[in-house]
Amino acid sequence: MRALEYQPSPMRWALCKVAGFVSRRAFYGGMSSLRLVERPVPELPGPDWVRLRTILGGVCGTDLALIMQRLHPATVLQRFSSFPAILGHENVATIERIGSDVSDWRPGQRVCVDPALGCHWRDDAAPCRFCADGRTSLCESAGANGMPPRALLGLNGLTGGSWASHFVAHRSQLHAVPDGVSDEAAVLTDPIASAVHAVLRRHPRAGESVLVNGSGLIALGVVAAIRGLLLDNRITIVARHAFQGELASRLGATEVIRHPRGRSAGQRYDDIADRVGGRRIPARFGNQILVGGFDVTYDCTGTGAGLTDALKWTRSRGAVVAVGTSGITLLDTTPLWFDEIEIIGANGRQIESVDGRRVHTYDLVFEWIRSRRIDLSVIPVARFPLAEYRSVFRQLTARSRYPIVKAAFEPSP
Repeated sequence: MRALEYQPSPMRWALCKVAGFVSRRAFYGGMSSLRLVERPVPELPGPDWVRLRTILGGVCGTDLALIMQRLHPATVLQRFSSFPAILGHENVATIERIGSDVSDWRPGQRVCVDPALGCHWRDDAAPCRFCADGRTSLCESAGANGMPPRALLGLNGLTGGSWASHFVAHRSQLHAVPDGVSDEAAVLTDPIASAVHAVLRRHPRAGESVLVNGSGLIALGVVAAIRGLLLDNRITIVARHAFQGELASRLGATEVIRHPRGRSAGQRYDDIADRVGGRRIPARFGNQILVGGFDVTYDCTGTGAGLTDALKWTRSRGAVVAVGTSGITLLDTTPLWFDEIEIIGANGRQIESVDGRRVHTYDLVFEWIRSRRIDLSVIPVARFPLAEYRSVFRQLTARSRYPIVKAAFEPSP
């Protein structure tokens, strides 16, 4: 089968990092760690596993950050992955083969696979406290049999990933895609579920003003999730591109603030101050602070600069939910103590408590799609063959010219 495999080395990483200052194409070109390769179709690792044929494999912002080498080389996340690995954790697929102990699934079923393996795939130990409670994204397992701790689909050498025609998954990871949910909507399930989980970590209370910082798919998912919970809070979203703002409005945003590249910090802070009746106070070297702000802010940027803005754009004793996958970065922590800001992390998807019941975030998203609480058909999915991967990353890193919200690979054997 053809697959997009990522195999970094210190020398290749350093060469691409230097060449990347001249052209971003270095990160996905001939010298990069990403290769289109031929690999055997994976066999089942055990009797309670299934093999899947990929329909669509989504390209996540985390994948893009990995390939474009935006992560600090000292990040601890490298200890939670193993390479070489066939990338791709967002997926919709059909079950092709089942293990001898799998009785609740059948070949031909269409599913989405939760990327987090958790502890359930291990036969040699009881699940940790988080996996036992359905919170596999917080797994405390140390890993086993060459698998890294908190192993994820597409970031290990065993399961493969959705940037190939086939991959394998443990039966505990499977979620049936209901009839009537399109493949395009299904491949959006993982990022939308991550956004839903973030909103459930700290949902807006009655009358609270909401700011969504960022306008990628996760940010759009936060807007959709708030409306999916049938909340009528005023939602303001900060968007870089006009097409992102238009989509946010269609999903339920009340107001869009455009912050195109090149807008000064003073202008950006004045924009926020105008919306909340606050006051911008400039400091030295271009640093800014805001008196007043939104009640709750969801930071979906995944950058230190974005999280800094989110903290400063939130009122005293307000809350910031860190949704974006940030890492080692420069962060102004002054608002944390100066304004007594509450900051809450959100990682992935898991078993949620909603309306007095427990439900996995994927299944909640499917329910909302079918009941029309959210309409993911407004989010376009651009489909590409694996062979065009360099064109995909060229377009994803130039969104002012290529208005792609979600790119997905259509692998073939």
